[in-house]
Amino acid sequence: MIFLIILLVALVLFTAVVLYFFSIAFVKHNMGNVDDVEAEINKPLWKYKDEIKAGLDYINSRPFEWVETVSFDGLKLAARYFDNKSEKTVILFHGYRSSAARDFSCAVEMYTKFGFNILLCDQRSHGRSEGRLITFGVKESRDVLSWIEFAENKYEPEKIILGGMSMGATTVLLACGYPLPDTVRGVVADCGFTSPVDIIKKVAKQSFKINASFFIPFLNLCCKLFGKFSITETNTVDSLKKSKIPVLLIHGANDGFVPCEMSQKAYESTGENGHLVLIDGANHGMSYLTDKTKVETEIKIFFKKCV
Repeated sequence: MIFLIILLVALVLFTAVVLYFFSIAFVKHNMGNVDDVEAEINKPLWKYKDEIKAGLDYINSRPFEWVETVSFDGLKLAARYFDNKSEKTVILFHGYRSSAARDFSCAVEMYTKFGFNILLCDQRSHGRSEGRLITFGVKESRDVLSWIEFAENKYEPEKIILGGMSMGATTVLLACGYPLPDTVRGVVADCGFTSPVDIIKKVAKQSFKINASFFIPFLNLCCKLFGKFSITETNTVDSLKKSKIPVLLIHGANDGFVPCEMSQKAYESTGENGHLVLIDGANHGMSYLTDKTKVETEIKIFFKKCV
């Protein structure tokens, strides 16, 4: 009897730990105003806060309209559309618990200069988009299809580029595993991780000093039960092997959050369709801010090939 009680208590404690980590990783939380560069959450960005502020001011000074589409599972998805009277449109996806304006604060001006209309998307469970779970690119990659269809139906662009930062990069790389229309001419992915499992293991080891391998099956069970998705069945390497779309992978050589080896693995699966650019001295998501000239030059060369 005592043994059964001990076993039951252990089971309850283990379940509580799994649910705790599931909540931390996957459930939407109020992160405050992530577009406030002075906020404590943005402390890692303070080295570049003047540039980020200028980029946010540029975004807010440009005319745009809020637009909406519906995801495959019925969520309202929101985005800002900047109409630059172009036949080319770039669709941008931000990172984990971040915002479109913050992650692309400086890139919006660059894409405007390059002559693109811009669809700046709030990922599901972020900003104005609905949702209660973040799925590390699994369901988000299918949202990419919704935004492509929306853009084609409403604006009829001749050429579309997909762009993403961090989890947004993983989102667009996973989307390459789906059949995409011919209007999609290329993908720009900045510091994406290879799979939900890989980044969860990395963060668990770095932040909690634990080996998450044992917990992955139980976290995946929670994902299936509460969110109807799996974190173990998808990765960027396999998705890119199915694709012939040109891909530009950018990664900071000093990335302490998503190792640049993850972009290297993705690059190796692209064959002749991929190009990898490592930015010396750049931490996570800081490639453009660290070496604006090199990043813009590489993107410009990439666009000449695929747009």
